[in-house]
Amino acid sequence: MRRHLSARQLSWLLPGIALLVCVSWLTSLEKYLGARYHFSLEAALPSAVAEALFAPSRWLDDRIRSGGSRPLFRLNWPSSSDVQEVQAPPKRTPEPPQLKDLPPPLPPGEFLATLAQQKLAPGPQRILMAGDSMMQGIAPLFMRDIMRLHPDWQVQDLSRQSTGLTVRRHFDWPVRMVDEMDAQNLTLLVIFLGPNDPWDMLADGRRHVFPSPGWALNYALRVDEVLSAAVQRQVRVIWVGLPVMKEGRVRDGAVLQNHIFHERAAQWGTDYLATEPLIGTLSTPYQKFKLKEDGQRVNLRADDGIHMAPSGLRMINQALLDHIAKALQP
Repeated sequence: MRRHLSARQLSWLLPGIALLVCVSWLTSLEKYLGARYHFSLEAALPSAVAEALFAPSRWLDDRIRSGGSRPLFRLNWPSSSDVQEVQAPPKRTPEPPQLKDLPPPLPPGEFLATLAQQKLAPGPQRILMAGDSMMQGIAPLFMRDIMRLHPDWQVQDLSRQSTGLTVRRHFDWPVRMVDEMDAQNLTLLVIFLGPNDPWDMLADGRRHVFPSPGWALNYALRVDEVLSAAVQRQVRVIWVGLPVMKEGRVRDGAVLQNHIFHERAAQWGTDYLATEPLIGTLSTPYQKFKLKEDGQRVNLRADDGIHMAPSGLRMINQALLDHIAKALQP
């Protein structure tokens, strides 16, 4: 026998459906604004309003991502018996981020140099390529070349367009990288991201305006989440720095982000790969083309002033291959 809902039941059901529709709509709108305009609606609203509007979607996203009860952040080795014993992490206590003031700009033509502080253990490597659309350009080239050079290596491309460290709700990079370290027993993590991040950040219930010292400090803490987990697991990290950018806000962000990437890598004993000497330094004006020694112009950048043209991608890919080859040398 068919049952009909009573007026009282409908009065509870309809608001519930409306809430689910609003949560879905807000999530979709936030993703669209972030992908299309690099704008965060959550960060633009007053903190109390943003918390009230986005708390349901954040709870739902967390439940889906965590599978209901799985912890979102793990810093201990997995208990699986097939994980080999490794040497204890180095007795290193990095200084915490000290960013009370923003770093001064570098003199014209200068850049933060590459850091090569790690060696790779002999044998097959298990590599994860992580990042935003910057990594989406590099990863296919790198995977093709590295598998040709080392057929017994394992490489996974986890790059995601329109992601970063500033907004964690839709794709939480620190959590995801830690999960992959544990699941795959990685030996090397390569990270290339940043242009989606120079926007206001919500952290600890507060909005940190870009590019304030509070923003820089919280951004550095998110970098530390990744590096601390990697060092504990003996996973080598190569953090790829950003080249010069055309647009003002993204360009200003790259200056600050490279400082953070470089400084935190120096503290944790991990690697930083500079792309500025290849593509263009952030301390000089943006150039789409680069003159070769024979006088020919090479197009290095896409028309958006952020991404790379094929020539630029090949240059960064080769630098990454060379960096890894040196890390393999005894």
